[in-house]
Amino acid sequence: MPYATPTHLLERYSERELRHVTDETGQAFDASRAAAALDDASMEIDAYVGQRYLLPLQQPHTPAASLTEPVLLDGHPVLMRCACDIAVYRLKTLRPADDIKDARQRYEDVIKLLVRISKGEVLLDGAALRSDVPDSPTGAASAGMPRFETPPSVWAREYR
Repeated sequence: MPYATPTHLLERYSERELRHVTDETGQAFDASRAAAALDDASMEIDAYVGQRYLLPLQQPHTPAASLTEPVLLDGHPVLMRCACDIAVYRLKTLRPADDIKDARQRYEDVIKLLVRISKGEVLLDGAALRSDVPDSPTGAASAGMPRFETPPSVWAREYR
């Protein structure tokens, strides 16, 4: 299931820029080429997000709602943005080298975000976790916080 469509690309990027990355002559926006890049981007996102969330993304089950079929999320805005940035980066890799600098930075930022999502440092609101994944990344109440323990006493009775 793609996280973004060619229409989403046109909403996020200028048509002129998209014409240049989807059409070799830069004359027209090639929606089929953009859709293929978005499909590839969605598969790349699934490789990260699928480590933590049920795919396709679905709403978590609540005790009040007894549903036999899972309710799929229509589209997550964070993942839509990620898919658009990855797709534009992949399309720009086919262009001359000076076009890619900004796209590469956005791509690297997106990959960092997806890694954080897969580790549980960033949560996707409204998406159900896989059953084999704990609610917090370390299984503790607060992830990433230092853990303090008292060392054993050297003055205890057993040491006298």
